Amino acid sequence: MIQIQNLHKWFGNTQVLNDINLEIFRQEVVVIIGASGSGKSTLLRCINFLERAEKGKIFIDGQYIEPAKSNLNLVRQEVGMVFQHFNLFPHKTVLENVIEGPTQVKKIPHDQPVIMGRELLAKVGLADKADVHPAMLSGGQKQRVAIARSLAMEPSIMLFDEPTSALDPELVGEVLIVMKELAQEGMTMVVVTHEMGFAKEAADRVIYLDQGRVVESGDPEQIFNEPEEDRTKSFLSKIL
Repeated sequence: MIQIQNLHKWFGNTQVLNDINLEIFRQEVVVIIGASGSGKSTLLRCINFLERAEKGKIFIDGQYIEPAKSNLNLVRQEVGMVFQHFNLFPHKTVLENVIEGPTQVKKIPHDQPVIMGRELLAKVGLADKADVHPAMLSGGQKQRVAIARSLAMEPSIMLFDEPTSALDPELVGEVLIVMKELAQEGMTMVVVTHEMGFAKEAADRVIYLDQGRVVESGDPEQIFNEPEEDRTKSFLSKIL
């Protein structure tokens, strides 16, 4: 579903991604771990073309995406993204937030997105919140609305950029439950997170990123119990 070849990204004189090569397969759940500043979020933003790499190629579902020529709005419809902060429209109801993309971007007549929007809110456990405004929700509920909003575009890939890091600890679980359900349903997912429990439970593959490089990649059992690289061992010893 995603193929990354020789990806390099700089911010000024600082290189944040250094020769990234990755393949992410259909229905695979890939969790990216690493210290703050290791390039994890930048990598996700490059996959969704919110950041443009200076060097390298990205293929989505077999198609080479050339930022200067490709329709990036169409690409982003296929590659949904959930951010650390929810970015909901405060003046719109929960349901209006969810259907904004299908009605305004895809120009789908109103009735169909409303039906789908209510189904998605039920899916994330918020059927009873359709007509309230975001200010009335907890952080965990807002993030679940953000997930429903992204799913409303019917993406084939979902990117999650530290979706629980802005939440109070007691609200993290409700968001992770929704993400685990998506994984079980076969959604292709790339997740940047510090929630190692989620990585152990839901990931097909864990990637350790350090200083903009892929240091180690493997299944959760191998990465967490028998890491091969000293840098991986050092990182895990500090957080587990």
